[in-house]
Amino acid sequence: MTGRLNAETQKPKILESFYYTILEEGFEGASIAKIAKRINMKPTLILHYFRNKEALTVSGVDYVIERYTKLFVKSRLKNSDPEKRFNALLKLLWSKEYYETVHIAVALSGIAISFRNPRIKKKIQDLYLLFKTYLMEELGSFQAEGIICVQDIEKTAEVLMTMVEGSRHFRHFYVKSKDLVQYNQHMMMAALSVLRQNKLTGSNFENTKAN
Repeated sequence: MTGRLNAETQKPKILESFYYTILEEGFEGASIAKIAKRINMKPTLILHYFRNKEALTVSGVDYVIERYTKLFVKSRLKNSDPEKRFNALLKLLWSKEYYETVHIAVALSGIAISFRNPRIKKKIQDLYLLFKTYLMEELGSFQAEGIICVQDIEKTAEVLMTMVEGSRHFRHFYVKSKDLVQYNQHMMMAALSVLRQNKLTGSNFENTKAN
């Protein structure tokens, strides 16, 4: 029992230290020794809970998934009224809170690792599946309430994901801080246009692809 309680206490601390060490040092520079030093822990104790850096990295993606899960759950609990929840969802997807749930530097480090590590790639796919499932459930609810009008919930969720992830990267490199509020508003209006005027059919997608 004591060992389990220690693990429940120590593992989150280690994963949080890993996250911030990556943020400061990059993935390659995030050694077990540096992770341990940040929280005044012996490196051997980290290796007791995580066999090696790969195991720590796999658990690190789970840590990121947990952070997003909490954010999605919180967004649902705040508003039970469908119209308010719909507006809150659009604001959330282009909010500082969403973008800072996981810093882009940490996200890009994970993506880079996924090209070489199938386990990490699968974990990141699981993260996107979580995001897609969340959006599909919310869009399905909004469709039933007559708040949005779309032909295909799944494809619409994928379009929204592409918009969110694309703007996440674009804004980091090209949008100035003073322009962020206006940029986010433009993205929300674009999403609103997709959700309320969208006619996503299979033939439309084929025509778009052909062009």
